Amino acid sequence: MTPLTGEEISEAVLRLPSLPHIVMELVDALDNGDVDTNTLAQKISHDQALTAKVLGLANSSFYGMQSKVGSIPHAVAVLGFNSVRSLVTAAAIVGTFSEGKSKELNYTEFWKHAIATALTAKAIARSCGGNEDQAFIGGLLHNIGRLVLATYSPSRYQEVLKWRSQHDGDLVAAEIHIFGIDHKVAGSAVLAHWKFPTSIVETLNTPGNNSLPSHSLAASIVSVADAIAYGLDLSGGEHDRVPVIPQQEWDLLNMDQQTLMEVFSATERQFKEACTILGANAGDR
Repeated sequence: MTPLTGEEISEAVLRLPSLPHIVMELVDALDNGDVDTNTLAQKISHDQALTAKVLGLANSSFYGMQSKVGSIPHAVAVLGFNSVRSLVTAAAIVGTFSEGKSKELNYTEFWKHAIATALTAKAIARSCGGNEDQAFIGGLLHNIGRLVLATYSPSRYQEVLKWRSQHDGDLVAAEIHIFGIDHKVAGSAVLAHWKFPTSIVETLNTPGNNSLPSHSLAASIVSVADAIAYGLDLSGGEHDRVPVIPQQEWDLLNMDQQTLMEVFSATERQFKEACTILGANAGDR
């Protein structure tokens, strides 16, 4: 089939629902060192649904706080603005895209895997000195391009799934065969449209992507987290398979066996609670 053009990718991105205005302000603040965190905290507080989810996460095993966090300003004070921002972004995006028009994409499985990857990425970043909040957001959004492709052409996405089944291949190979691009390219387009900073967009790049001079630590964290999340089988997808991770990525993270076990444990411990709070149905897993 004919590959998607840049214009068609842009059209596909525009078909997605718009993010809440407060999230766009928070994303803009990612690259703005001179931001009024008190004002943004008050704006977040005005959205009761977002506030409930953020406080739920702040008081969950996700952070293991010793005392209860009772408000967004309090959360900013004890967790830091960057952590609160990543939680608000996660809650808003999962809520905005919890379901869609494409019946070909299982949204529950999609978000369960995204949340598992985000939790894993945060744990890996903690172990290797990376930016935990950046890793969390990058992990959550690493497959966002699949929403773009499935929303743009449900019929062609059906062909993707059919081709994958027939050839026992991975989803990326199927996407390239049918669309001419994979979800990483589409994902980069949507994150650029939402004006996410380059540091987040770069987490979608793979070692073979020539758009980067070198593979970043953040990208390796998300890539390995994706594989671990599939390996732990937390999303329960029938066709999920663990991707092969290039040796250079493992080498860059330099995680020993004990560290890996701690990452596994942290992800599994936090997963169900995070899914429940964010609105992704974790079932009985």
